[in-house]
Amino acid sequence: MLLTPEQRDAVCCDENTLLEACPGSGKTRAIVAKVLRCMDTVRDSPRKIAVITYTNAAVYEIESRLRIYGSTGDLDSCDVSTIHSFCLNNVLRAFSWRCPEYASGFTLLPNDSEEYRKIVAELCAEHALHRNAVDQFPLLNRTPGGEPVLNGGSLITREAAHAFWAKLQQGGFVDFATIIYLTYRLITAYPSLARALSCRYRWILVDEFQDTTELQVEILKRIHDAAESIFFLVGDPHQSIFGFAGARPALSDEFANYIGARRDFQLSQNWRSGPPIIAHAEVLRPRVVAMVSAGEAGECTCGSMAKSVGRTRS
Repeated sequence: MLLTPEQRDAVCCDENTLLEACPGSGKTRAIVAKVLRCMDTVRDSPRKIAVITYTNAAVYEIESRLRIYGSTGDLDSCDVSTIHSFCLNNVLRAFSWRCPEYASGFTLLPNDSEEYRKIVAELCAEHALHRNAVDQFPLLNRTPGGEPVLNGGSLITREAAHAFWAKLQQGGFVDFATIIYLTYRLITAYPSLARALSCRYRWILVDEFQDTTELQVEILKRIHDAAESIFFLVGDPHQSIFGFAGARPALSDEFANYIGARRDFQLSQNWRSGPPIIAHAEVLRPRVVAMVSAGEAGECTCGSMAKSVGRTRS
């Protein structure tokens, strides 16, 4: 797999790393290359590599590239998932019985299910919420103390959020926010669970790290404290768009400092946008290491290259 010098330097670092990647810089390529490089450290062993992404679409993209560039059986040594699937499959499914409110088990309630919509509709009526509040319930997150994360534009009240989770609990249901919250509670109360995760995963790679929430960072801290995993974190504080759900770019710096991560790696070459767009972007959000237009995009004076250029370098 061809890499730029910037990508290669980051991929070849075997320490905890926080990699800042500008738009169109090939961060997915760097993540896949990192997985392939780390594969030799876990192949033919009980240990694995965890790749945590933000969306299912990113999961499919990374898995498809690993099938193309990897060797037969490499995917067996690599778990690619969202943070919710990671917590659900590694902790909650096996240990929910240790949570008194879910001692008898639970059912994951997707936000597109009829039962979910019914519960939300009832709550909106009971708490006299604005009709658009129904669209905000799937975005609810929780703090380490179990409180809802509500910003100034939230249409959901604290009371309605707690009533929502109470209704789920009564029905034996969990939503995505509760998956993360219960996982945090479990690995905090039972450090052996965090150590088991750390022993299972030699490497933990996290994509879109700028959109990680406080509760997710706390989970990663518990795993790090077991001292058996190495972290490779990729993100861009200039692209954080989930502040309404509790994400804060400052959490990236906090966690990087907590684990003593290398932070001297940057992907500054944008292979997707021409110099005019790059120049405007740098005026609006200047970077410590300035973003530059690279490859064919660097020769384009009209701004944005065709999608095919972006795909070849992403």
